Amino acid sequence: MQRLEGRVAVVTGAGSGIGLAVSEAFVAEGMRVVLADLDPDAVRGHADRLAAGGAQVLAATVDVRDPAAVEDLGRVAVDRFGGVNVAVNNAGIVNRGNSWELSLEEWHRVLDVNLWGVIHGIRAFVPRILATGEEGHVVNTASMAAVNIIAKLGPYTVAKHGLLGLSDVLRAELAALGAPVGVSVVMPGAIRTGMNPYGTVTAEQVAANVVDAIRRGRDYVFTDDHSTDEVEQRLRAILRAREDVVS
Repeated sequence: MQRLEGRVAVVTGAGSGIGLAVSEAFVAEGMRVVLADLDPDAVRGHADRLAAGGAQVLAATVDVRDPAAVEDLGRVAVDRFGGVNVAVNNAGIVNRGNSWELSLEEWHRVLDVNLWGVIHGIRAFVPRILATGEEGHVVNTASMAAVNIIAKLGPYTVAKHGLLGLSDVLRAELAALGAPVGVSVVMPGAIRTGMNPYGTVTAEQVAANVVDAIRRGRDYVFTDDHSTDEVEQRLRAILRAREDVVS
């Protein structure tokens, strides 16, 4: 998807961090952007700032846990800008604790946002991307937790592993249709955001990789070299385990 200028993007979790940086990068490319977030003041403030600079943007307050609200977001994007070309399912939260000690409410809180929120986004945005008959792209924000294991991040890790598989399935489904729609799953490492002020990679660096992934059709988007050894060791261990099959 080489031409981004004039295209329409919807970005969830756009009130801060990666979502905001991606929205700003899209605006810099001349895209029209719907910024969606649960925090109305944050998303409206940023949309107003971008609009003052000449950007065509729209702010929307959306809880991605609510499928009807996400469906309405897709409808609003089409009503305002005439279609959807790019969807960035980015909204996410994190909690910590031993898997057996976290309450069911805490499990649901993370899975409902990080996994079900993306499912809602796919159901709302993909049909609208396909309806344009043009090139399109879906970006799902996962994490290194999609390919690496960190103790005390059970719900977060389950959700991000799910996004990796969901992205692969969606890509295969779109390819089977012959649709010119790419799917990228983004796996940042330690990013410096409100969720992680101790990160060493900026949200702007992640956004630059997202733009590049859309342009070059990168399926798996790493934004840094964090945890490279750990990820490779885990994958090698999984592959070696096939040697232990009892026949």
